[in-house]
Amino acid sequence: MPGFPSFRAYAVGAVALAWCISSVLAEPPSSALSSQFESKAQPPAPKKAAVESEKPTPAQLRERAQKAEKAGDWEAAFSAYCQLPIAERTAPEVRDRLNASLRRVQQLRRHRDHGYQQFVSGLSTADAVNLFAELTSKVPGMFAEPAKATPQALWSHGIEELSRALANPAFRQTYLEDPQPARVDAFRTSLRTLWLKRIIADSRDARSHLKQLLAAAQDAFTLRMPSVLAIEFVCGACCGLDEYTVFLHPMHVNDAPEPTYDLTAYGINLRFEDGAAIVDDVLPGSWAAFHPQPLHKGDRIARINGRILEMAGPEMLADALRVSMNGVHEIEVPGMARGDAPLLIRLPISLPTVWHRVVGAKDGIGHIRISEFLPTTPRDLDLALAALKAQEVRALLLDLRGNRGGSFVAAVEVAKRFLPAGLIVSTQGQIGEVADRVFSSDFGMRAMDVPVVVLIDSDTASAAEVVAAALRDNTQRSIRAVLVGMPTFGKGTIQSPLKLAAADDIDDMGKPRGKSGSVRLTIARLIAPNGKPINGAGINPDFVVSEPAHQWTVALERAIELLQPMRSPTEPPSQ
Repeated sequence: MPGFPSFRAYAVGAVALAWCISSVLAEPPSSALSSQFESKAQPPAPKKAAVESEKPTPAQLRERAQKAEKAGDWEAAFSAYCQLPIAERTAPEVRDRLNASLRRVQQLRRHRDHGYQQFVSGLSTADAVNLFAELTSKVPGMFAEPAKATPQALWSHGIEELSRALANPAFRQTYLEDPQPARVDAFRTSLRTLWLKRIIADSRDARSHLKQLLAAAQDAFTLRMPSVLAIEFVCGACCGLDEYTVFLHPMHVNDAPEPTYDLTAYGINLRFEDGAAIVDDVLPGSWAAFHPQPLHKGDRIARINGRILEMAGPEMLADALRVSMNGVHEIEVPGMARGDAPLLIRLPISLPTVWHRVVGAKDGIGHIRISEFLPTTPRDLDLALAALKAQEVRALLLDLRGNRGGSFVAAVEVAKRFLPAGLIVSTQGQIGEVADRVFSSDFGMRAMDVPVVVLIDSDTASAAEVVAAALRDNTQRSIRAVLVGMPTFGKGTIQSPLKLAAADDIDDMGKPRGKSGSVRLTIARLIAPNGKPINGAGINPDFVVSEPAHQWTVALERAIELLQPMRSPTEPPSQ
């Protein structure tokens, strides 16, 4: 397809996984399309509920979600569903309810977005209709599952989205002139009984029938912006396909992504309590855990980069991390006793995506942590593996916990470093090099020939799941690989930007002006070597261990066992 990005630009969109679904939920929105292909998700997750003394049970979370649905509090419902354990969250009924609440949240946040309002107000009705027609022309030939992306299906998704918008009193008040509930409700009924049944065979039908629908809406009530109804069709056609496909208006696309200012990349999680920043935990095996002066759970952070954290919160933390101290982030922790000098911990501003250590010198166990997948990751991994080989490492801990994905190509190359041969992943799609393609390793003797234990958790997603699945499903090869931790997130799709052009025009200087926005479109689904889809299911560990410190302990134990000939790792109690 002309203009489609080369395969080298593909990546598996990752998820900002404090809770659940990714970049569709940014508020205010920030672009995930700063490069040709999205590689890392940006948005905040749904707002966290107040900290409770005890973690809610799955039954309590389901009850909380259902109550929120009945009350129309879709953000609370979505948040509750996302907190469910992966095994329950991926059950078909729960997944359907989660995605339904996600669509509601997307719509609510879209209508609160000032950039979206500006976009709609500056768009003619004809251009808005043409955008929907362009979608029905291009998406069916690109979406990963063509049977779900027919013009008829896109029309149905648009009808659903418009009906949902018209049911919202705030939407009516903003976009309708003196809306009379009876007339609006009657029109909504006609959407289901009349307009949903229209036959949409191609983009011409889509354009024609949408123009007729907008005319009928004008007869039923006065529209302040007729274009907004057509854009609801555009948004609905996209988000109705799956949870990762979304329409991005031009201001969304052009915004530079906001950097994330927190300490999670170092393995440090904070909580904010009574105005203080408290270390909630330090992830075992993380960069911070191996610092010469490590932080500990319960430590209070007094200053960051010289700034006193008074009435600390995420915003103050972000402000403090924006300005470094002499090229490092300097964290100050008060002394244990009165009069003791404070502990100063210096963290580099940026970390490599790959870092390595020998963690079991007596047994020859190495540790490699991959924080995300970038084009440079395979090269960095080669350097790490070479260094560990020089230290005669006999087993390896590969830590993918918290890895939210990134470049698909980089993930395939990383998997090859551990597999002399074998299937890595296959793709199901329609276009380019993701059209039903199989990716295998031919690394042969160049592959790392030691047993591998892979650490995963519920934040392991996307490209990281590709690597985990490849090593899990190739255990009959020369490498013995086992997985320790928790089931992964289950994001097994590839997205790519589809640029729209129907509303573009020429500015006063005669230069093209992009006014149409784009679609972040799912172009492929990923299939693990065992033949099962990754999306919605995730990767299950061989040893289920929930507590991070215990995950590390169990991983070390399994690595030692794998070094003993003719023995299989024994299953620890599930935590």
